[in-house]
Amino acid sequence: MSNANSSPSITVITVVYNGADLIEKTIKSVINQTYPLEYIIVDGESKDGTIDIIKRYEKQISLWKSGKDRGIYDAMNKGVDMASGEWICFLNCGDVFSDENTVAAVAENISANNQPDIIYGDIFTKNTDGSLRLKPAKEPCNLHRMYFCHQASFSKRILHQTFPFDIRHKLSADLKFFKECFFNNCRFVHMPLPVVIYDTNGISNTNREAGLRDNIAVIKSVDKHFSKYLFLARLYFVIYWRRLNRKN
Repeated sequence: MSNANSSPSITVITVVYNGADLIEKTIKSVINQTYPLEYIIVDGESKDGTIDIIKRYEKQISLWKSGKDRGIYDAMNKGVDMASGEWICFLNCGDVFSDENTVAAVAENISANNQPDIIYGDIFTKNTDGSLRLKPAKEPCNLHRMYFCHQASFSKRILHQTFPFDIRHKLSADLKFFKECFFNNCRFVHMPLPVVIYDTNGISNTNREAGLRDNIAVIKSVDKHFSKYLFLARLYFVIYWRRLNRKN
């Protein structure tokens, strides 16, 4: 276990299924970090050459396994079970850290902020011309959606052991995890630091309405009082507005 005067131990986990076109850049981004870390890859029995790419770098990967799973969040739970670091970051296949010093900067922020429970930063997204656009995260709060990018966050491993991802939620189990942490008085800290270059082709972006409906299911099960009904109203309105615009 780390303390305020020692270097935080960090595990980065990548889950992947048939990601041969994207996995190599993610692997390189992690193994080229200047900060010492544990790197774990959980593959869902890919058939497209992903495993061959993983094997190419396996001497620089701490642990990896390939096997059937019940979805992305089941694979993420498996990664947590394999991890030994006090802190965990999930860097999805296709995403990369902002630069090779990113994890070192996060470790400095963890120590400087007296060991929060969850620390998160900002992200870059790509414009159509390939240039980067900074997207700042919000300050800690409770919302009807994620107010920061999961890949730009580092959470204490014990939290993932206490609140494992609920695999009944196919798209929003991470929202439920962070809400459970929030309602259990975990301390969130926002770093004004771009952590990742985010791949906008992920499943939650390409299945937007399904994601919104999964958010609704999470809010129904976790939120309470007035905020619950306010959040539900917002989400139902967004779904209605999206459908109306498609018709027009």
